[in-house]
Amino acid sequence: MGNRSGLIVDHRTPESDSLAEVDLAILRELSADARISNRELAERVGIAPSTCSGRVSALRRRGVIRGFHADIDLEALGLHVFGMISVRMTPVGRASMAAVIDRLLAVPETLEVFQVSGERDLLVHIATTHPLGLHAFIDEHLADQAIAHTQTSLVFGHHRG
Repeated sequence: MGNRSGLIVDHRTPESDSLAEVDLAILRELSADARISNRELAERVGIAPSTCSGRVSALRRRGVIRGFHADIDLEALGLHVFGMISVRMTPVGRASMAAVIDRLLAVPETLEVFQVSGERDLLVHIATTHPLGLHAFIDEHLADQAIAHTQTSLVFGHHRG
C-alpha cells in the first residue's frame, strides 16, 4: 500500500463510530511499517506496550485493520508482463458480475479486480511471464457470454505514493 499516512484521518461523521487520535496515530505508523514491533509502535505513539497491543487488537476486531501484507517484487519472480484489462459486461451479464469477479480472483495471474463506473464494469490487473500468457488469460478466463467486450493495456510502470 505504501505510506498513505496523509489519508489516515477520521473522515467519518461525528454521529458514526469515530476513532480516537491514538488509534489514528497507530494506523499511520503501521501504514509506514507494518513490521514495526509493538514496543516500538507504543513508543512512537506515546502509550504503554500493553495498551498499544490492546488497541491494535481492537482495530483488527473492528475490521479497521484487515491484515498485514508483504510487498513482493513480482518481477523478481519472473513475472515481467503486466496487463490491465477493462471489461464491459452484457446487460444480462451484470447480474452474474459477482460470480465473474470471484472466478477471476481465483486465477493465479489475477492481482486485483476493480469494479468501476463508466463505460467499463471491471478492471482486471494481471501478471504473467510472457505476452502469450496475457493472451492465454484473455482466451481462457474472459471468453464468457456475460462479457460483451474487453480491452487490454500493457502496464509499463506501477507507481505508489
